[in-house]
Amino acid sequence: MFLLQRQALTLSFNGLRAKALCRNIYQKTAETAAYNRNNRSTLMRYVIGVVGVSGVGGGILYYYLQGERQQTYNSSSLNDNDDERMRINPIIRSPREATTKLRENQVSFSLQRNNGVWKYESNQLGSNYPIEDMKSVNFEYPNSEKSAFGDRLFFGIYDGHSGWNTSKLLSEKLIPRVIKHLDKAIEGYGEYSNLISNKQELTKKAIEKAFVEVDDDILIYSTNRLLNISPKPDEGLNYIDENLLSAFAGSCAILAYIDTTDKGLYIACTGDSRAVLGVKDDDEKGGKKWKAVALSEDQTGRSEKEVKRLNKEHPGEEGNIIINGRIFGGLEPTRSFGDSKYKWNMKMQEAVFTKFFKIRRGLPGGSRNKTPPYLTARPEVTYHKLTENDKFLVIASDGLWDELSNEEVIELVGKLLEGKREMINEEKNNFSEDELKYENNMQEKVFTFVDENASTHLIRNALGGAKQDLLCALLSLPSPISRRFRDDITVTVVFFGPDYQTNIKELQ
Repeated sequence: MFLLQRQALTLSFNGLRAKALCRNIYQKTAETAAYNRNNRSTLMRYVIGVVGVSGVGGGILYYYLQGERQQTYNSSSLNDNDDERMRINPIIRSPREATTKLRENQVSFSLQRNNGVWKYESNQLGSNYPIEDMKSVNFEYPNSEKSAFGDRLFFGIYDGHSGWNTSKLLSEKLIPRVIKHLDKAIEGYGEYSNLISNKQELTKKAIEKAFVEVDDDILIYSTNRLLNISPKPDEGLNYIDENLLSAFAGSCAILAYIDTTDKGLYIACTGDSRAVLGVKDDDEKGGKKWKAVALSEDQTGRSEKEVKRLNKEHPGEEGNIIINGRIFGGLEPTRSFGDSKYKWNMKMQEAVFTKFFKIRRGLPGGSRNKTPPYLTARPEVTYHKLTENDKFLVIASDGLWDELSNEEVIELVGKLLEGKREMINEEKNNFSEDELKYENNMQEKVFTFVDENASTHLIRNALGGAKQDLLCALLSLPSPISRRFRDDITVTVVFFGPDYQTNIKELQ
């Protein structure tokens, strides 16, 4: 669990000592990371988090212009914002308070459409401030009961980085653009008019085109429009709208599309968020067991498949693109939206920064920026036909998968569906008022079943489970300190089957 896997920390949670504690941890973390070049991208997030929304210009400049030189930081940079952060992240002193915080964003919705999906549940917990994860849901119902088409259900999660701007834009625009392209594909309109293919391939192509088109909007069309604006002297930053900020920041995306007409499940993945199917399968003893079926692959610099793709797309640059499992040693996902730093050529970067920031030297990339783009938003789209053994789907940002394996996630939700429950004393502190100690997380995990909402259940168990002292400690740390221990986590669980009663009876 980030630093918890390597360190044992003693945290004091006694009244006014909390803010001093946060500064001390921040200073310790920053000083440690300052000697480790592999942590530069994490430190970059710290600075952007501390700068905040009001200092977006400074954050953008740091993100873009940070180079090979070593950066150093100190705890004083937290002073201006720590009161607000401590208000938003108050010290969690009891399991009851932890439960309240975990459940404040949870959602549970029953469809009652008899379309093969009877419920979905979702939740998210921020570590960055503001949270960089976003999510969206969209249900498309046919205009008539006699329609040949069934319901179309969309569930998306967008894991932002270097800011929330890109993920927010995706939460508003990606699914509508996918729907637009699906409609065009069905009608054989425009670029789909000459395509002769089966429904699955057409659907995949439509989703792929929508993803790429949205990224083009972010990186090309909106930027070109802004370059045609003539800002007044010394007011360049005032002309930077959300679209340009979305080009500077970045985001992964995972989209689940369910076509209830033929029980088709499509997963589109750009980046390292993940989709895993929970299947009730036969075991060797003639009974039933839970099986995790991955429907997406993480697209990072540690994927041999992605490294081969990049080397093929950039001949002659083999060994220079992926450094320590990251693009140029910086960004871990090899596919994303935005992230113009890795996509714009030097001419475009110079045009933008000369106009809005009056900067002509020290632009990112330099001699390494030979054949951009080095990132793509083009997704890998998979198809799965749902069967009666497929009970639920979990899509989540990598903050969940950093802590739990595919098998653990499916087993946790499966057991919850089967009715496993536990009670905990929500009044009792598991630690003294003066001191809370927790050791490294190399020891065996201890799971708990106290939440009815499956997404909340997963987040709780990703952050300590039955170890209530660890859970309270992790929830107490304010941003940006918390980012060294846990990431933003967003989870959506979609349940398949005709209705609740039928599913529970069958499972039990």
